[in-house]
Amino acid sequence: MGEVCGALMGARKIDLAAYTVWGPALRAVKAAACHGARVTVHLEARPFNNPHLANENRNVAAQLRAAGATVTLGHMLHAKALTVDGTLYLDEKNWRPGDLVLRVDDPAEAATIPMIKHEALAREGELIASAGSADRVIVESESFGCCNRVYSELRQAALAGAAPRLLVSARDLSGNAHEREVIEALVHDGVSVRVCDDSEKLAVAGDSAWLGSANATIAAPGTDSTDWGLGTRNAEIVAAVRSRLETEWQSARAFEAPQKPNSVRALASVAEATSSSDSTSSSASLPAVCVM
Repeated sequence: MGEVCGALMGARKIDLAAYTVWGPALRAVKAAACHGARVTVHLEARPFNNPHLANENRNVAAQLRAAGATVTLGHMLHAKALTVDGTLYLDEKNWRPGDLVLRVDDPAEAATIPMIKHEALAREGELIASAGSADRVIVESESFGCCNRVYSELRQAALAGAAPRLLVSARDLSGNAHEREVIEALVHDGVSVRVCDDSEKLAVAGDSAWLGSANATIAAPGTDSTDWGLGTRNAEIVAAVRSRLETEWQSARAFEAPQKPNSVRALASVAEATSSSDSTSSSASLPAVCVM
């Protein structure tokens, strides 16, 4: 399982917050608890529209408690954050092999990373807003919607001629008329959109990248979930994100949009009004990236 599981196996103190957890990561956390590590786990009690996953999280909670961990099931938990003896690991999926994981060794630096959805998406919006056509902007979001800064900045970038590209998940798009309408509006404005089979939340523009657990869907202070997101100019991280997104873009399928715009055009003003309250903040430059 690599660096993350290796750290878990020798840990004294573990704090995990996740939408869900399974596979090698779950086995490593359970083993650490059995070996006497102080383990605290927070899982989502009501995963969106997924009773099967809710039941699975209850089963996972029972397994971890039996191993000696302290486990809580809460709501609006979507961040994937793991602290192992003071080192923070951030995953933008759910701790699966092959995920792109960030490691932050400095607790002071870790404390500056946004952990609320609208703040995480504000960082992503800053990246898009700063880009020009030469920066080859690509954004990927598992789910996509309006009323967030990513939506409004993609629209503005397209209208300004920056030629942004967007990747969305086929699974989440399937049967989702609202998401399709929102994307059709962006296509009308000049955003190139493709549909893929992945579920990453990434963005890259020029020498900067954004990584996070936050989907680019509706986000507002007081109503959004726990989610992390940060911008960086760390060359290693930027290269890893660019490689993943360009590879995904090549294999993705074109989004089929109608020739004429629809009533979703009104969503643009709603998105811009919502995103205007997001504060700006400086980008983090993280020390390491690892692929599990």
